[in-house]
This record gives sequence, structure tokens and C-alpha cells, in this order.
Amino acid sequence: MVLRNPLSIQSAIARAEAEVARQRAPRRLTAKFLVTAAALSAVVAGSVIALTSRFSLAIATQESLCLPPYRVWVIDKSDREPVRGDIFAFKSQGLSPLFVDGTTVVKVLKGMPGDSVSVGLSETSINGQVVANGLDVAAQYGIDPARYVRSTTIGTDRFWFFGETADSFDSRYWGSAGSEQIMGKAYPIW
Repeated sequence: MVLRNPLSIQSAIARAEAEVARQRAPRRLTAKFLVTAAALSAVVAGSVIALTSRFSLAIATQESLCLPPYRVWVIDKSDREPVRGDIFAFKSQGLSPLFVDGTTVVKVLKGMPGDSVSVGLSETSINGQVVANGLDVAAQYGIDPARYVRSTTIGTDRFWFFGETADSFDSRYWGSAGSEQIMGKAYPIW
């Protein structure tokens, strides 16, 4: 048997080489590692499911934005209580040719059930307050704007939504959206 000095340089090098070899050696999956990995995976998957059940994204793909300068919105699906002046996302229904049914649309809620709406050639008002000007989208598509002139009362569980630009395709053209179409409150991101 050869005795080595444990404090010698050769012993220090041998210990370092043994440590490197030990770290490079393939490790076996232990039960503790597998249980920890499974638990962490469950937590991550649960968090993703919880986030996607409450939040979703809306991305405006059209060239002209109706709520500039924002193109990306986070929708809080747990906050569906309609509040006048807040921005909401809703699923389109009957908004062709510009939106196919089910498209996510983001607009400002301006008309509530029971409100009086007057759509004229030069302006649209709700309860006597002007909320939009003109009917530019009709002219863009070669449709007689007079087709949209009307006075009405917003029905139960129905809401009027508007953009902030003259070329916004909004309730002036298609009327109200039902409460069942509202996805949730929308918050601008970018």
C-alpha cells in the first residue's frame, strides 16, 4: 500500500479530477427527483390553465385602428360587468363584411339598456350627448349613409359600442351587442 500525503499537490489534483468525473457521470433519476418534477409540472400546468381561463389576448389586425394607438389588449374574462365608458371585448355576431362571426372586437361601451340613441348623417348621440361623428364607413364601402339614420331605444341586455375614430365600424352601423357576446373588460398593452 502506498501512502500519499493528503495535503500534496498530487492529492489535490486527484481529488479535483475525481470531482469532475463524478459531476460528468450520468445521474440516475431518483424517486425524489421524479416526484419534485411531477409536482412542479402540475403547478406550472395549473397556473397556465388558471391564467388562460381568466385572461386572453386580442390583437387588432386591421390597418386602421379604432382605438389608437393600441393594437394588443389583455381581456379580463372575469370582469364582464358593463360600465359605460369602459373598454370591452366582445364576440362579433352579424358584422359582415368586416368581421366574421366570433371575431374578437374591442370597443368603448357608450350605450346601456334603456338609453335613447339617435344616428344622423353628421353625428350620433346617446341620451342627447354626441358620441360619434359622421358615417364614414358607409361612404368607404359605397353604401348610402342614409341607410343607417335612425332613432331607437337600446333593449334589455343590449349595449352600444364605439371606436374613437371616424372610420370605426361600430354600433352606428350594426346596432347593439348582447350581454352574452361580452367577453370581458379590455386593457391596452401595446
